[in-house]
Parts: sequence; C-alpha cells; structure tokens
Amino acid sequence: MSQSGESTTIFDAEREQFLNSKSSSRIALTVDDTEIDDENDDIFFENELRTGLDSVIEDIGFGKFQKQLLVLCGFGWLADNMWLQCVTMILPRVQVHYQVSNSVIGFLPSAVTFGMMFGALFWGTFSDSYGRKQAFNWTLAVTAFFGIFSSFAQSFTQLCFLLFFMGFGVGGNLPVDGAIFLEFVPKNQQHLLTFMSIFWPFGAVVTSLFSYLVLPQNSCPESDGITFSCDISKNNGWRYLLAILGSLTLLMLIGRVLLFGLKESPKFLMARNKHNEAAIVLREIAHINGREISVDANDLSTSDETPPRVSISMTYPPVKILSNSHYRYGGFFADPMYFIKNRISSKRRDVAPLFTPKWIKTTILVWTIWSVISMAFVMFNVFLPKYLEALAGTENSGSSGSDILDQVMKDILLFSFWGIPGSLIGTWLIDTPLGRRYTMAAGAFSTSLSVFLFTVLKTRIGTVICCSAISLFTTIKYAVIYGYTAEVFETKIRGTANGIASACARITGILAPIITGNLFSISLVAPIYVSAILFAIGGVCMVLLPIETKGRRAIFK
Repeated sequence: MSQSGESTTIFDAEREQFLNSKSSSRIALTVDDTEIDDENDDIFFENELRTGLDSVIEDIGFGKFQKQLLVLCGFGWLADNMWLQCVTMILPRVQVHYQVSNSVIGFLPSAVTFGMMFGALFWGTFSDSYGRKQAFNWTLAVTAFFGIFSSFAQSFTQLCFLLFFMGFGVGGNLPVDGAIFLEFVPKNQQHLLTFMSIFWPFGAVVTSLFSYLVLPQNSCPESDGITFSCDISKNNGWRYLLAILGSLTLLMLIGRVLLFGLKESPKFLMARNKHNEAAIVLREIAHINGREISVDANDLSTSDETPPRVSISMTYPPVKILSNSHYRYGGFFADPMYFIKNRISSKRRDVAPLFTPKWIKTTILVWTIWSVISMAFVMFNVFLPKYLEALAGTENSGSSGSDILDQVMKDILLFSFWGIPGSLIGTWLIDTPLGRRYTMAAGAFSTSLSVFLFTVLKTRIGTVICCSAISLFTTIKYAVIYGYTAEVFETKIRGTANGIASACARITGILAPIITGNLFSISLVAPIYVSAILFAIGGVCMVLLPIETKGRRAIFK
C-alpha cells in the first residue's frame, strides 16, 4: 500500500467504528480510486499520527517525570521478585508449621504462580482496554491487601488461597509497568527499560535481608522432613515476613497514588483516537519536566497537505439493543450469554494480530522463551533454601538447627546481591554488537552451564560460586527479556502480548514446583539437571528470534 506522501483524515466516530468492525464487516476502502487492503487499515489511518507523536515525545525529552516513573515502575518489578523470593524463603518454614509432605508443599508456590498467570492475562488485556493508569495502581493495591492478610492464615489451604490472590495482583506488574515506561520515554532512552530490571534483583535482596533478620530467631528448623524441633508457637517468622513485605508493598502503592499521579499513556490515548487528551497529557509532562510546549491534536500529525478523497462502504453486523433497565443493572446481568459471547469475541480480536504472518514467529518464540525460562528458574530457585539446608545439615551434623538456618540465610543474601550487577551488565551489553537477542542468549547459556556445575561442585565454596554466577547470569537474561518483549510488539497489542507471555511463564511456574517436589523426593539433583537443560533450550529460542530491537523505537501502531 502506498500513500504517496499524503495524509488521511476521517471523522473520529467513523474511524473508530471502522477499525472496531473490520473483523465482522464487509469493507471496501478507496483513496483517489485506489483500493486499500483491509489488513493494512490500521497502518493507513495511524501512520501520520504516529510520526508526529514520536516527534513530540522526543522534543519533551527525558526529565523529572520519566525519572519518577522509572522508580515507580521499578517498584512493580521489585515487588514481583520480592514476593517470589518470599515464597521460596518461607516454604520450609510453612512445611514444618503445617506438617506438609514434600509432594504436597509444591502446591504453595504453584498457587502463587497460578494467581500470577491470571493476573498477567487480566491486567495485560485490562491495560490495553481501559488504560495503563488504572492497572498501574490496582496491581499493587491487590498485592498489598492479600499479602498482609496472608500472614494471618490458619491453615495450609487458607494460605494457598490468600497467596493466590496476592499473586493475581503482583502478576500484572511485569507486563503493565514495562509497557507504561516504554511509552513515555524517547527513543534514545529506551535502554533504560533494561536498566529498570535492576529493581528485580533488589526485590530478592530485600526479601533475603528481612529473611535473615527475622527467620532464624523465629523458626523451627526442619528435622526429618516434617518433624517439629521446637515449640510451634515459635515458628511464626514466616508470618512476620509476609506482614513486613505486605506493608512495604503498601508503601509503594502510596508512593504511586499520592506522591506521583500517573498520566495516561499518550500512545494508548492515540490508539483509542483520543487525540485531544493525548495533547493535554503531553503538555502536562513537559510542564513537569520544566518545559512549556504548545501542542494540540493537529500537531500530532505531520502532514499539512490536502487529504485525499476517502470513500468507505460498510456492511455492519446486527446490533443487539438493550433497554435502559438493562444498562442500569449492567451488561452481564441484562443478558449473560450475550455478554460472555461479546467478551470472548473481544478477546479473540485482541489476540488475533499476534498470529498474523508478520508476528507469528516472534510470538511463538517469545512465549516459548518465557515458558521454558520460567520453569527452569522455578525448578532451581524454589527449592534452593531446602536444598541448601539439607546440604548444610549433612556437612555440619553437629551444628544446631538455628545455626544452619542462619548460615543458609546469609548465603542466599549473598547470592541475591550478585543479581544487581547483572542488570547493569545487561544494560551495557544490549547496545554492543551483541544486541538484545545475543545478550539474553549468552545469559541463558551461561546460566545453564552454571546450574550444571552446581551439581558437580558440592563443597560450600563451590556452591557459593555457582549460585552467585547463576544469580548474575539469570539477571542479565531476565533484564533483556523484559525489555525486548515490550519493545518488539506494537502499542495496540503490547499489553496483550506481554500479558500472555507473562501468563505462559506462570503456567510453567505452576507446574514446576509440583514436578520439582516429586523429583526432590527421589533425588536432590534431578530437578537441577532438568533446569540446566531448559535454560539451554531457552537460549536456542533467543538466537532464533527474527527481530533485533537494538536501535529501533518501540513500534506504535
């Protein structure tokens, strides 16, 4: 399709109706008697607007608003790993508290990951449908509420239930926060999305630090799997840890809502044909950055030429009309089956672009990468404290349970710190000749090798070196994966693509603890071998990715 340098304008209502009806309507579109392919209609109508919006964002630059947004979006990524690490740390303590077997205890991290899967799907599509701003605030609100209340759980089942909903909230942070940050920054600062991943290892550090301060003095160390070695009333350290992290999440939420006040993404507004609102937001951002710009809806289009003649012929599908009383009580209660069918149809339209020839290879590889890397990471990480306690107990049979636990907490805190330079190294490497794809592939292959060596070097010093290397390379890999996934997909499908990618990771994360728990009962090293293989498979998929996003602006369509 060629536009011959000409811009195209139609009335907003007609344009919105046209774009939303294409899947079920017969459309014939001509411009100066030249027929336009229906599959390219979005590019046809938005190409000029896209160029103007990107130019304004470049002119506004990177200032106070983007710096604050970097930190507050980083809080979401910090919370994600903070809570994942929390489940890892409390797992042996909960097993002792409720006398749960190895084959059953895996249901706790699976419940959390199950919630994260639904959260990633829900909040990703929610942000594409209703805006980034609402999802940005509600994810941490749900996380904080259920995180705090989970500390009062009175049974293993109740704890799994509460942590499921905590996971539902925190599961939206990765797909939503990355998309938000990317859509507010100019092209020359997009690498900061990878830098933002530094908050992810900080989440592990925060949890490890509080675990070291709280757990050893307030826990019953494990003995013979599920036998108590102290009074159960002294095993409340895991409750204290949940309450502390829930309170920290609440403070992050307060920072987002009261101290910042996010503006809706201009790219989201433009994708929804709200040009005036986008212009207002751009002026407000410039003002926060200490600049004053004059921009309106017309400035977001770069062409001043006379628009060509546009002829549109449409046949719309039948529309079901609901009475006022139906609207009063809501669409679902007015006609549940129609409401459900409409929502299913809407979701299909959201996902369909991901499987067009343009995107299908990228979509499948990205989702595969998230799936296998998540399973590999969970297999290794979830049972790491339990593995280290068992190993330390074998090497130091004369030591007390609290001394062994204290040493394990110190080691995990050390491992967590090594993730911080991983984000910095990843941020530097993505702008070298390695680019995004080969940087994360190198991280995946290096992680696979380190995990394999972990099973070979069984001395304490060997364990410390291997775990530190795993933490470093895993963070490099994840730092780039998060940024690449947000960069490679276009605006109108970015939240959905990120959300489903994250959901794929959660699905395999659900299965991993259950599989690992059973393998762990057979052999301490069996799940670790599987983890090493999965990291290598993820590295191969990264090399096969067809699009390198280095030097490209995140696509707005």
